Amino acid sequence: MAIHLFKDAELTQQVSEGSMTSPDSDTYNGTDGESKDRELFLANEQTTLASAISAAATAIALSEPRFADGETIIIGGEQMLVVSGGGTASLIVERGYAGTAAGNHSSGTKVYSAYNYTGLLIQPIDNTGSSEASWVKLATDQAGLDAAVAGESLILGDKAHNATLSFWRRVTVPAGTPVQNKTDIKLRVTGTESPVI
Repeated sequence: MAIHLFKDAELTQQVSEGSMTSPDSDTYNGTDGESKDRELFLANEQTTLASAISAAATAIALSEPRFADGETIIIGGEQMLVVSGGGTASLIVERGYAGTAAGNHSSGTKVYSAYNYTGLLIQPIDNTGSSEASWVKLATDQAGLDAAVAGESLILGDKAHNATLSFWRRVTVPAGTPVQNKTDIKLRVTGTESPVI
């Protein structure tokens, strides 16, 4: 999926996937049964144009390498197919893909992976040792964490390619638990990915 979790509304701090380079982690004082809340953000893979492009240009420069060969990207209402340069910030693209109109785009314009999502679900999981997924509550806003059921999934619903969804997570460490930095509890994102039409 071309969708990711971020720790900040500016989408600069991506939560790592499959590595511990940037986990959503906190240190907890289990003696007191400490809990911590954090707002997280769900957004499509995205960056910006590093320079303006004309409607005829097929070489585009991105601010960051984000997309793979064969992937469809969208700038404004125009879709483009990445022909080569995937994994770099310099792409060769097929313009006006999927019947969209090629146009001029300014430097700094957002570039998104061209997918919409339906039925998005966030699920706390723990596959290491004993499961501590029940330490996690999820809600669409911070106030909702109080009534949320620990360990239950959160239905976020649908998301357009250029929308950012946010939700809150609360981790509560039971009293009498040793001080620890929790990194084995993960948030699994599932849903149906569909090309923008």
